[in-house]
Amino acid sequence: MEPCGVLGLLLCGLSAGLTAGTQPSPAPATSPRPSDASVRLRLADGGHRCAGRVEVEHEGEWGSVCTYDFDWDARGAGVVCRQLGCGSAARASPFAPFGQGGGRIWLHPFNCRGTEKALQDCYNFGWGRNFCGHEWDVGVTCTEALELRLAAGRGPCEGRLEVKLRGRWGTVADATWTMEDAEVVCQQLGCGSAAGAYHGSKFGPAEGPISLAVVNCRGNESALWDCAIEGWGPYDGHHDHDTAVVCQGFSRLVGGDGACEGRLEVRRGRAWLGVCHGRVDAGSARVLCRELGCGAVLALPEPGRFGAASGPFWDGAFECDGSEPLLAACAARPTPEQRCSDPAAVVCSPYTGFRLADGGSPCAGRVEAEERGTWGALCAGSLELPDAHVLCRHLGCGPAASVQPGGRFGAGKGPLRRDRLGCVGNERHPGECPAAVLGEPACEPALAAAVICSGAAESLRLRGGESRCDGRLEVALRPGVWSGVSAGSRDNGTAAVACRQLGCGVPEKAYAAPAVGPGLAELRCEGGEESLARCDSPGVGRGPSALTVSCSGGRRLRLAGGPGRCAGRVEVYVDGAWSSVCRDAWSLRDAAVVCRQLRCGTALEAPGPERFGSGPGTPWAGAGGCAGTEAALWDCPARRGCGGGGGAAAVCSAVPLGGAPLPTVLCALLGMLLSLALAALAVQTHRARAQRAGPSQDAGSEAVYEELDYSLEPECWEGPSRAGSVLQGSEMPLSHHTGDEEEGSGAAGMLCADYDDGTAVPEETLGEMGYDDVDVSAPGTQP
Repeated sequence: MEPCGVLGLLLCGLSAGLTAGTQPSPAPATSPRPSDASVRLRLADGGHRCAGRVEVEHEGEWGSVCTYDFDWDARGAGVVCRQLGCGSAARASPFAPFGQGGGRIWLHPFNCRGTEKALQDCYNFGWGRNFCGHEWDVGVTCTEALELRLAAGRGPCEGRLEVKLRGRWGTVADATWTMEDAEVVCQQLGCGSAAGAYHGSKFGPAEGPISLAVVNCRGNESALWDCAIEGWGPYDGHHDHDTAVVCQGFSRLVGGDGACEGRLEVRRGRAWLGVCHGRVDAGSARVLCRELGCGAVLALPEPGRFGAASGPFWDGAFECDGSEPLLAACAARPTPEQRCSDPAAVVCSPYTGFRLADGGSPCAGRVEAEERGTWGALCAGSLELPDAHVLCRHLGCGPAASVQPGGRFGAGKGPLRRDRLGCVGNERHPGECPAAVLGEPACEPALAAAVICSGAAESLRLRGGESRCDGRLEVALRPGVWSGVSAGSRDNGTAAVACRQLGCGVPEKAYAAPAVGPGLAELRCEGGEESLARCDSPGVGRGPSALTVSCSGGRRLRLAGGPGRCAGRVEVYVDGAWSSVCRDAWSLRDAAVVCRQLRCGTALEAPGPERFGSGPGTPWAGAGGCAGTEAALWDCPARRGCGGGGGAAAVCSAVPLGGAPLPTVLCALLGMLLSLALAALAVQTHRARAQRAGPSQDAGSEAVYEELDYSLEPECWEGPSRAGSVLQGSEMPLSHHTGDEEEGSGAAGMLCADYDDGTAVPEETLGEMGYDDVDVSAPGTQP
């Protein structure tokens, strides 16, 4: 560019700036301002409609926009982003960052104030008049074109920091990544405050481009791109300085047995606030459980299950459809007028996945569960046939064929979980089973649970209920394609066959519900057929109602309103609904059946409604006269009517009897007896040696030394067999004596403290080993 051209440009810009406050129109007189309706604007080659090279259309032709770096800043870029509805400007880019345009240069704007409605409202030299070339084509990156995430972590609130730039995800590199930087990321993601700022290696190696480099935040910015960013990519390079963040999270569950159950609290600013009971629905709970890295929603307990709130309440509420990535992304419902005093609570399954490994097929192998991103095998002693049935059906492998001996398919590489599932058999997947941790001893690594499923595909199912034994009846038209069953005059017969075929007992209730889906299968069963396939099937109809069935095998039991799952008001799921239990004649024997059925140990109390409330629904009168030995509450004699109302409750010891296998208990008792016997033997030996040593001071000090150093276990060290020589070196690793060495072979054996030292090893040998102060005289002789 000629020097006179540059001088002219500077003079024009200076004069425009001086007269900006007095001129009614900022456009130069040589270029009348075109109407907004005749000009279109776009961003090209940026991988997103809100990022790229700035182009305008004039007289039916698209052309680029150029200007110098001192004239293109966030004010001009902000006009472009606002004009396109792309939020605010994240970056104003001169020097053709998105490549040079190939057509005309239509505009050369300068001195934009940032308040203009359109780019052509900035000062310019008129259409097609410019003092710069395509190497000065300007670009813009608007906030709507940028995305932020944390990847490779256990959830959306921890992981390697990645930014989507120009349509591709890339990392953020910074050798001096700080907590202030991480705080901005966490707040932007709705994940509360930052808990840690790390480098990306914490979450494994990264691949792909680097989107941003060298970020400096104060900590109070609303978005990462509001911070000072020195490098906008994408770049190709090594990932040694990739950044990572761990946030405290927007939500948490407190007061429960783990991170997947308890009172719901949300992060507001720097404080945790409780959420009112009734302001969290099933959709919100699904989002919460997923956000916390937990499994399916198991329950929305009533107030008091996990204690009272520990602080103030948040005045908001959630409205989620269940698909949101974070609870913070859900729409906020209008705040109810009524005040609350009870906190909301949620119970999620701790398991996020189940599988069968190393069995040669997806339907056989070692039982493994995923908990917070880590897979581990279940202990064989904690898996029973009802658990296997639930697992196999959940995996689409039909019922279980057998539970194999522990270790049949190897031990796996992850930690061995000692959780006892405790499935009844009617749960939809193992995550719904009330898991309880076994007591000591720990499971041996080789004893991983093993299961072989039948592999038979299910031909019918009950969906939408509390268990696999109640819900809307569906039949398989072909693999993977299901259809509901139309309600009709023979519903009772169809329900009887379905319950029997599913192994769910007999039907307790069969009724019509609104149809889901375009068509319904028609079935006409008498009730004695072996399977639904034997019933008459006229075809697929379009009836308005679908058959819904509740089988007796779908009965469930729980304790609600208490401090945990093993104390509270007794509730049963019968006839498709939860009901409290009648308190008439309720006794400790009834509570004992409940505690045993829930694997909560023995019954401590059998209180009435004054303890945990009366509960919902019509009281169930099926209990109140148990002998105490029944396997389930519904095995007790049924009563006629309920005069006193519901609210029967139970408080259990929460320590299951028989939680440890009988052989383990016997071994523990025998070990204790053996330890007592060894202790008595040690005392007798010590006294005998003290008497032989005499009342000297040295003997007394030796006795004290030996008593302090004595162990209840036989104390052994490496030594020679009786005919061999002593191994040199006191740091030899100890090993157990197998008894396979032959006497006189010279192989190393074991010397134990409960051997007769005088006969096991010669005196000169002990002297060589540094035990010259030990009396080795034979009985009845003097040293």
